[in-house]
Amino acid sequence: MKPRPSDLDHLKWIHKVGIHSFKGLKVLDLGCGSGFLCHQAIQQGAERAIGVDIVKPDVSDEDCHWQFRQANLDSESWAKDLRDDHNLILAFDIIEHLNAPFLFLTHCHRLLSDAGTLILTTPNTLSWERFLKPQTWSGVSDPQHKVLFTRYSLSYLLKQSGFQVEHYAAPLRSLKNLSAFSPQWGGQMLFTAVKD
Repeated sequence: MKPRPSDLDHLKWIHKVGIHSFKGLKVLDLGCGSGFLCHQAIQQGAERAIGVDIVKPDVSDEDCHWQFRQANLDSESWAKDLRDDHNLILAFDIIEHLNAPFLFLTHCHRLLSDAGTLILTTPNTLSWERFLKPQTWSGVSDPQHKVLFTRYSLSYLLKQSGFQVEHYAAPLRSLKNLSAFSPQWGGQMLFTAVKD
């Protein structure tokens, strides 16, 4: 499976928080897109990998050793048939597309095992791009974005959903030399959270 640039970015985010192998994990990838991360998880020895998206990826059944569930993550019932023992839930660039992010996070909380980790990313409304290019910033240039967050607002929503934030970052990926001086101004926020 040939990865897209965004797939490689998501893999880098996972490595950044200290997960260097999927071995033994039960992975749930919400908004799985092409299924690249599920494929990687199985290749690296994950016990199980399930991808959920509204559109089925273009993957042949012979090459797909992970499970796919077609669902609209904006519906109230998308999680009803999923097991509640996943120890790694991935939600890359999905929460900003949803009408009910609180409901989405409460479903994630139920599906996550007690010792599991949720990793999510979303555009950062406090990024330098938003201030310097407010009309073309990626957070507002995508008409499918419905809700945008600050670090505080998403941390609060995670807490209200039963999570505790373990790690936060918003690095300046395009201006790497400046990241040490302003690590919170990047275009994307990365959160890892566990059950509180």
